[in-house]
Amino acid sequence: MEEMLEILVKQLKVELAKSYQPRGYNIQRNRPGVPKTIGQYPKNNTKRLSDSIDFEIREVDGEEMGLIVMEDYYEFVDRGRKPGGSGSGTEFRRAIDTWVRQKIGTFPGLTFNQTSFLVRRSIWNKGIGGINFINNAIDNIIDEMVEKGEDEFVERFEEFVDEKLLVLSRTSNDITYNT
Repeated sequence: MEEMLEILVKQLKVELAKSYQPRGYNIQRNRPGVPKTIGQYPKNNTKRLSDSIDFEIREVDGEEMGLIVMEDYYEFVDRGRKPGGSGSGTEFRRAIDTWVRQKIGTFPGLTFNQTSFLVRRSIWNKGIGGINFINNAIDNIIDEMVEKGEDEFVERFEEFVDEKLLVLSRTSNDITYNT
């Protein structure tokens, strides 16, 4: 189980290190002289999420389980956020402000507060897409092992993922994701 958890943690970090085309915020700048497409941005520029990923083996309900533990916001990175819903309070605002400060800074000609407001409103109205890094990591491990002809490992790994793997939020320790 430990070997599988180590492989999965490593692959999760690889998935988070991949670059992506920015979604919306940096693409559609309509100011004269500002290029419309800014280019590739790493999802992992602060490395806070990938550095937080760790594993534990715990007994849960009398059964040994493998746990992946990471920062609280992993769920939004992985699954995204639907438009509307709860989240208009100070916790949502603080989370978005921190994210804007780390990822965007300010839009040309706008203050930080204006930029943060526009991002919050956009997420509230349109939601934000997730990157599905947990399932991508699992799929990539399975694909790699199939290519190597390690069918027995693939079977054990799939069983482990289906029956023994849990993902936890670091601060709450609540199970927020069960693959």
